[in-house]
Amino acid sequence: MPIKVRCPECSTVMAAPDAAAGKAIKCKSCGGRVPVGAPGGGGGAPRKKKRPRPEADFDSPSDPHDLFGNLNLGMAEHEDERLCPNCAHPLDEEDTECPKCGVDPDTGTISAAKKKRLARKGPPPEEFYGVVFGNAWKFVMDHRGFVIRTGLTWAVSLAMVTISCFVLNWYVTARAAELEASAGGGTEITDSAVIIRPTKDQECEYDGVKYSSESSRLVRGELILPTPFWGAVYSPPVYFWAFIFMVFLLAMGGWAWTLSSKVVAVTLAGEKTIKRFQGDIFGDMTNGFTTIFWPLILMYPIIWIPVAMHFGGVDSNTCLYTFIAIFLLPYVIFLPLAVVHMSQPYTYRAWLISWMAKDWVNTVGPVLFLSAMFFLLVMLIPGGLAIGAAMNWERVADFYTNSIELPALGAVFGYGEEQASSTLWMGVGRLPLLWLVTFMAGFILMTLLAVPSILLMRMFGLFGLYFRPDLSLCVEQVPLSNAGFGPRFLAFHVDMVVGVVILGGLSFAAGFVGALFGQLYGSEQWEHIGKFGTLGIGSAVVFTLYFAQWESGAGRATLGKWSLGMIVLQEDNSPVPFKVAVKRFWLSLLAPVTLTGTFAMCAFNPKHRALHDLATKTKVVWRGDEDR
Repeated sequence: MPIKVRCPECSTVMAAPDAAAGKAIKCKSCGGRVPVGAPGGGGGAPRKKKRPRPEADFDSPSDPHDLFGNLNLGMAEHEDERLCPNCAHPLDEEDTECPKCGVDPDTGTISAAKKKRLARKGPPPEEFYGVVFGNAWKFVMDHRGFVIRTGLTWAVSLAMVTISCFVLNWYVTARAAELEASAGGGTEITDSAVIIRPTKDQECEYDGVKYSSESSRLVRGELILPTPFWGAVYSPPVYFWAFIFMVFLLAMGGWAWTLSSKVVAVTLAGEKTIKRFQGDIFGDMTNGFTTIFWPLILMYPIIWIPVAMHFGGVDSNTCLYTFIAIFLLPYVIFLPLAVVHMSQPYTYRAWLISWMAKDWVNTVGPVLFLSAMFFLLVMLIPGGLAIGAAMNWERVADFYTNSIELPALGAVFGYGEEQASSTLWMGVGRLPLLWLVTFMAGFILMTLLAVPSILLMRMFGLFGLYFRPDLSLCVEQVPLSNAGFGPRFLAFHVDMVVGVVILGGLSFAAGFVGALFGQLYGSEQWEHIGKFGTLGIGSAVVFTLYFAQWESGAGRATLGKWSLGMIVLQEDNSPVPFKVAVKRFWLSLLAPVTLTGTFAMCAFNPKHRALHDLATKTKVVWRGDEDR
């Protein structure tokens, strides 16, 4: 039978054949010689103890053919140089830990402070101030095309905003003077109203309309109309140019939000350049609403203070200044935090004062630093120019008229001061020249402003990169999971601000329709019918279309829900039909009737359903990244 043997070198147990008894075999593991004993002898010869290897003599060569035989590794370190026992990084005499790996050279262990830094993901925050300017400047130089594009976008928007202001000022001034000049006998113009008192013997004429004592519009023998100035303001041309003004003003702010969110997202992703990024003026307009919505929603708990002050009898100017201060406060304190949050797939934490305050406390140093950079690099010069131009508007207007407009148009068309009030000259000469001059000057100024603006956007991105563990960023949600009460509450208030804007536009339109009805039927009663009828019917139609069409359309959400990352679906995750969306909207109107009771249900419902959700079998859920 086979004889079991054990290798004396590697202790491998093998089975040797009977014929090998008394001989030796080769170890199958180490190749060493394994003696084989007699059968039944209990294995091979006893293991021999290895002879200890003599210590190397470093004073004399042990092997003349061994090139490294005399190398003493123990003497490789200079006596006057300290090395890390873990990574051999050179250490200074005062180093208490290795700057490379954090090991204490005396104990050979990692310090508690280093363990904390290693546990923190991302680059060390203490390096932020050392790299922020150099990195941001290199980013600007690598994206000079975006500098030109930003300057161009802002210059076009600035030119249109300037044109709108110029036309509004020209029209209101000319129209108010025309109305004042049209006042005939029996018409009294005061600081607060135009009072028309016709008599049986004398008719009154105002704005080309004659009023007699038999006019049905008279109340107790008189008719009270707005002053010439406000009469000029409440007219269709003012509505149109005010709309143009708002569109391009929002486009300026919207492009800043759009580009800054992209720059921050690229920075957080560790990318060096912006790729595949396209923008349009309509998208910029949508993001431009953020400049209005965000501070209003963020400061919602205290934004009502000036309103309460007004009803408490406080001076209107004081209330207005208080409102402006509260509105601008988030830009002073929370702007870097908001830009980082707005670059995330889900932005709702940027709209909550609790999250913003928490992040501000955790990163107060860099946030104050970036806020100071924002005002010094971006706002100081253009803000100073805007304030200076506003305070010296007459001088600016006179300089433009006498030094640019009259010489230029006079040399080409023979234009003179007597044509200044002509509508024809306004359209074919004055407006094109003003647009061209404003665009050319604006392109230079806006391009110069784009450099520090993009520089600051990159600095915001680096802030998010270096201080990411200190920020409450929401980078993901389970797709189609139910949205809670807090985000839905914020979305509701964003839509409420949209509603206020819509109501403002409808009010102007209703005032125009009411005045038209009053002129057609010669009755103040018909004027009220036209005004409030238009406002009521228009509000019902516009709000129904806004909520129903948007929630049943491709976006599946209103502007408020979409901006926070939510969509509306049916229970089976299918899109909501238009008819169901209409029903859902009208049921949601029960919320203000019940003091938000039917909406507050979603805070206590296990699936966060409000009454209008349950009644229409719909739900508000987080959209997935693929839907963005």
